Amino acid sequence: MKEVVLDLETEKEFSEVGGKQNMHLLGISVVGIYAYETDTFRAYEKQEFTELEGLLKDSSILIGFNIKHFDIPVLEPYMSWPLSKLSVLDLMEDVERALGFRVSLDNLSRSTLNAGKSGMGLEAIQWWREGKKDKVKEYCLQDVKLTRDLYEFGKREGYVSCQTRDRGFVRLPVYWKKMRVAPRHVLEDALKKRVSVEIEYAADSKTNPTKRKVDIYTMSADTFEGYCHLRQGKRIFQIDRIVGAVLTGESYQLEHDVQRSLI
Repeated sequence: MKEVVLDLETEKEFSEVGGKQNMHLLGISVVGIYAYETDTFRAYEKQEFTELEGLLKDSSILIGFNIKHFDIPVLEPYMSWPLSKLSVLDLMEDVERALGFRVSLDNLSRSTLNAGKSGMGLEAIQWWREGKKDKVKEYCLQDVKLTRDLYEFGKREGYVSCQTRDRGFVRLPVYWKKMRVAPRHVLEDALKKRVSVEIEYAADSKTNPTKRKVDIYTMSADTFEGYCHLRQGKRIFQIDRIVGAVLTGESYQLEHDVQRSLI
């Protein structure tokens, strides 16, 4: 089981780099991870990123909170290959899909786990500048632990909780249990074996996943094209919108294989 939970702290804040459009300029002080395979937490500084890169490349799935819109864009300039090739589970997505808006990790953790963050990201930036590296690492790894524990709870119970201003305390359905085998790995296996795959696919962030049987024709880093039996036609699917995937055992032929057989 090569799942990896990740969180990072930056050297600068948005106001210092011209806003969120320059996220890649924030810099990194520490990257914290939890590796399921070894059951270990570790904080990496820049001089250790070569080792971190190897760990990420070997992972089956990368798990985080708001990781697609923050951690990955910040970290990618430090890597020698695109992190978009990784299978990623962003816990924020199911929460936003259920609520229609985003809430903080602290809100979810306090409501679900009765445990919260020990500080704020801006404080971590100041601690780093003051040379308090150990304090930053401790803070980052606490967020990693909260993220892991939230993931484990949602995977086990099928929901997480939060507090909202309009609706009070609410339970939000999540679909993390099916992510124990990365969907990308299942899709690649289906294409290689020419076997149809059943996916649970969320067309956008506001709709619940629907089950579809698909024959995969081609795959890229972010999408795949295939024949959708539900829609009875070819479709292009976003891989990061798949919350579950299983092989059906039903074989199919690629289009060029069909054409050759007709000659």
